[in-house]
Amino acid sequence: MLRSMYAGISGMKNFQTKLDVIGNNIANVNTSGFKKGRVTFQDMMSQMTSGAQGPTATRGGVNPAQVGLGSQLGSIDNIHTQGFRQTTNNPLDFALEGDGMFVVASDLVPGSLENSNVSYTRSGNFYLDEQGNIVNPQGLYLMGFAKVEGTGILAEDSTGNYVTIGTVNGVTSINLVNSNGQGISDENVAAPTVETGPNGERIERYSMTNGYETYEVVVTTDVNDNVSVQLPTEFGGENATAEPIEISDINYNLTSPINIPANAQSFSVQTNGIVNYVDENGNTQIAGQIAIANFSNPAGLQKSGSNLFLNSTNAGYTGLVIPESEGASIVSGALEMSNVDLAEEFTEMITAQRGFQANTRIITTSDEILQELVNLKR
Repeated sequence: MLRSMYAGISGMKNFQTKLDVIGNNIANVNTSGFKKGRVTFQDMMSQMTSGAQGPTATRGGVNPAQVGLGSQLGSIDNIHTQGFRQTTNNPLDFALEGDGMFVVASDLVPGSLENSNVSYTRSGNFYLDEQGNIVNPQGLYLMGFAKVEGTGILAEDSTGNYVTIGTVNGVTSINLVNSNGQGISDENVAAPTVETGPNGERIERYSMTNGYETYEVVVTTDVNDNVSVQLPTEFGGENATAEPIEISDINYNLTSPINIPANAQSFSVQTNGIVNYVDENGNTQIAGQIAIANFSNPAGLQKSGSNLFLNSTNAGYTGLVIPESEGASIVSGALEMSNVDLAEEFTEMITAQRGFQANTRIITTSDEILQELVNLKR
């Protein structure tokens, strides 16, 4: 009888948790980008009354006899199904069609998200701040792949080390990553020292620092405009020379906020995430390309409030991808709404209420039996 009372208590606690999750789902039925929760239960350990016995020559086997001691919380799952799309006609409202999440960040480290304060979201209601950066309602920058202005070099050697040299938003930057994925970057790289080699080649020496050590990247252009890049010893071995690769307008090894200049006449966002704007002279320019973060297990993300998710050790972060070709496509002028289904939530609420009520009956019935036992002696 006492076992049944404690089993009833465990059931009441679990159904109360389920009602809490249902209440949160219903409260966020109109929250853009919200992903509903779901509660599952598990039985608690069972008390062994008699163990199992194997068959013998004269008798068959006997199954174990166990008395369950109640239920326990199994999991609270985040269900990352696609929400309905609501058209808003606001060009800075973005809806994702498919897997992936927007990347928003603060405390930015130039060229890299490694040491930045990074969050992820499916809520695509963004704004322009005073400086023309695309931000979310909390002021976090929408991160994208940077546009490289002017000439730039992306080089990679046979061991997987690579280096990018270019000018982003008027600032020369170098991003250097070794084959172990360890990278350093410096926002304010000094202008290179330029010298002429013995055969008339142009030699540019770029210096960068991680705060402790200084590295040098040497770019050599011969008289036939052939370019070679010499990586630092720490990143490629002695005299490691990388063959240059032609760099495009979008540098997929460099991330930055997406900025639309104040003198832009208009802007638009393509389904592949490229943000275009028309400058003061009427020419179409590229501001950058929105980056999408992919996760092999998005249910493993941790909710942090304000429509934001944080990465976790079980989310399976697989890196940033290009929209439409590897990740979700982006629909401008629309928002992804909550994936909460009110009919489903009300049905679950009824079953949770009845389950809670049934467990209270277990407790009251057990109490009545105990009362009868007490009344045996008068």
